[in-house]
Amino acid sequence: MGLFRRRNETLNEQLLREAGLDPAQTLGDTAPAPEPQGESEPGPSAPPPFPTGDISLGRSGRFDGGTSNWDTVVTARVAGLAGDQVEFTTLPQGDVIVEQEKGEGDLSPLADAVEQRIEPPYRAIGRRQDGDLWAVGAKRIEVAKFALAEGDAVELSENDGEQEVRIDGEPSDARVPELLQLGEQVGADYCVEARRIDGDFWEVEVSAL
Repeated sequence: MGLFRRRNETLNEQLLREAGLDPAQTLGDTAPAPEPQGESEPGPSAPPPFPTGDISLGRSGRFDGGTSNWDTVVTARVAGLAGDQVEFTTLPQGDVIVEQEKGEGDLSPLADAVEQRIEPPYRAIGRRQDGDLWAVGAKRIEVAKFALAEGDAVELSENDGEQEVRIDGEPSDARVPELLQLGEQVGADYCVEARRIDGDFWEVEVSAL
């Protein structure tokens, strides 16, 4: 997995976060709205040119290509980014996990532009359109936190009373009660897929069978 970065935050927000408090709820209306570092350009009603790509989790444990299924597409002008494509994931508290980037530019402006439309957590792909103009497609995701030493992709399924766990595609005896609880919420027969984002944070997708 790529570099772990924390998006820019004020000193007050950092102190509140470290104290376990929600800065948005604590500061209320007295807190000034954060100013994005990049210039967000919502653009016309039609989305900007953006290649298709399905970023939902596939049964293989990887993100498969297919029809695009974005929750939002935004544009932003951001200087200083190298390459033509970036991929990143945000955690519920706003941390940004960089999965693909050429160089070490600040992706916070792209995340800020997305979060004018949707809140974390989400997975995003950004592609350069022209010069410093970027288009970013983002899809909301569900994130779970649990400890698992091995593997980057986990699949837990139960069908007709038979339970199966696979880690990186291979059968496993590992027990992941957090995924079991998620699966039981949708019924007796289910499949839960999890992909490691960073450390103990996983992107999960739950479906009934």
